[in-house]
Amino acid sequence: MTALSARRIAEILGRHSPTDEQAAVIEAPLEPLLVVAGAGSGKTETMASRVVHLIANDVVAPEQVLGLTFTRKAAAELSERVRHRLRALRRARGQDGARAALTLPTISTYNSYAAGLVGDHALRIGLEPSARLLGEAARWQLAHGLVEQWADDLEVDLAPSTVTAAVLDLAGALAEHLVEPARLRAEAERLVEALAGCATTVPTTARRRSLVQEVQQSLRLRARLVDLVEAFSEAKRAADVLDFADQVALAARLAREVPDVGAGERARYGVVLLDEYQDTSVAQLELLRNLYGS
Repeated sequence: MTALSARRIAEILGRHSPTDEQAAVIEAPLEPLLVVAGAGSGKTETMASRVVHLIANDVVAPEQVLGLTFTRKAAAELSERVRHRLRALRRARGQDGARAALTLPTISTYNSYAAGLVGDHALRIGLEPSARLLGEAARWQLAHGLVEQWADDLEVDLAPSTVTAAVLDLAGALAEHLVEPARLRAEAERLVEALAGCATTVPTTARRRSLVQEVQQSLRLRARLVDLVEAFSEAKRAADVLDFADQVALAARLAREVPDVGAGERARYGVVLLDEYQDTSVAQLELLRNLYGS
């Protein structure tokens, strides 16, 4: 069968012809490819067309395609575009859709994909796969209850709601960057001591001394908040619940520590497309690198 070009598929589907840049992406060979494009340049359109092009030309079966994107709205939009076009392509080819169900690619958010891995393989790292996902409101309530009942003095005049927000931000950042709380505490304490040493050996102005003191105070608070973060993590374990940050961190741990997980995913998916990839998340980077990086 003669390969269908990106423009020919668009013509069959009655859609606008892709630009030269879009066509180059849609028809690119199966090898690692980075696409950089600004807002409104048709990224989702191009990604959907890429999926349809690969399937239409029998380069890959629909069930071997994994598409990951950042938000549920984007995942739903991408999934709908692919589904609509595959159906239209089937009709255009005169295939009887009533005889066989339409097989579709897997399209999901990064978090949902991570959650699926944790649910399927949690027992491999000694975790129960039955843990419930905490919504934002429930996550706040759990952390706020700990803050209000906390016996130790944080030595700051902050409202409980402000401390709760700081604890949740810190817990999320630690999970996203795969950093253990004890490591953060040790580094904060080291920096406090280093700044104290600089204050006695380096000539400085009163303004600079004031700034150093502010930074030291912030670091001390960060170190004390680690205790609350650890208590928050323990409370989640006791209640058998997870939050979104936990899902990606645990999935990254599975991908790193259990090679069979990556082998299974690579056998399942021959093509992986990442939309709005956030390379500032260490956990997300580790997850995808260990699953598909090779």
